[in-house]
Amino acid sequence: RSEASAINQNFTQQILRDASEGERQEMDLPNPFYDEEESPGMEPASVAYRYRKFMFAGIELVARCELHGTVTKRGEKQYMTAYALNEWDSKMSAGIEWRQKIDQQRGAVLATELKNNSCKLAKWTAQSMIAGADQMKIGYVSRKSRTDPHHHQILATQFYKPHEFATQITLNVTNMWGIIKMLVDKFLSLEDGKYVIMKDPNKAVVRIYSVPPETFEDEEEEE
Repeated sequence: RSEASAINQNFTQQILRDASEGERQEMDLPNPFYDEEESPGMEPASVAYRYRKFMFAGIELVARCELHGTVTKRGEKQYMTAYALNEWDSKMSAGIEWRQKIDQQRGAVLATELKNNSCKLAKWTAQSMIAGADQMKIGYVSRKSRTDPHHHQILATQFYKPHEFATQITLNVTNMWGIIKMLVDKFLSLEDGKYVIMKDPNKAVVRIYSVPPETFEDEEEEE
């Protein structure tokens, strides 16, 4: 998990143009999580936070979304998100070796990933749509050596339009919003507090736990 997270974090930065090569897209407000006094001389990762409001069934929902960059398509500047799929060992995962197939059979590579990681691809697509991204860039990243989890290569990248990609992976957008509506209704019926949502690893069941207000705060302070 930590390897995949590190790959995604690095990928979103590596695909961006260097600041010396041109102007950066400036948002209306600065990064709310960067404190120059706490991190002197350090520059925050290039990411934009976008707050969007959705209205449905009498409920007003505000979501903080992430955008990872802009891209110019047909002379129009568009917002984009970026994510990376990673290959660790095709022999162990009974898949196809990306280096041999990524150029001629990229669809087969994506189909295998969709079979093995459908939840992850659906999550990325949903995040892109909620953020209002026009494009979603997916990278195919592989270990330089099968036994080395620290060094990787970007084998290929491809752009997708989130709504078209949702159709391609059979993500039901209406059902997606229905799940959000169900969760909102459930939490509105509960007392104010802090809750944790957990999916049962062995069953198609989602459990909601009430936890003390100070839960997780000590861990954040230690980090």
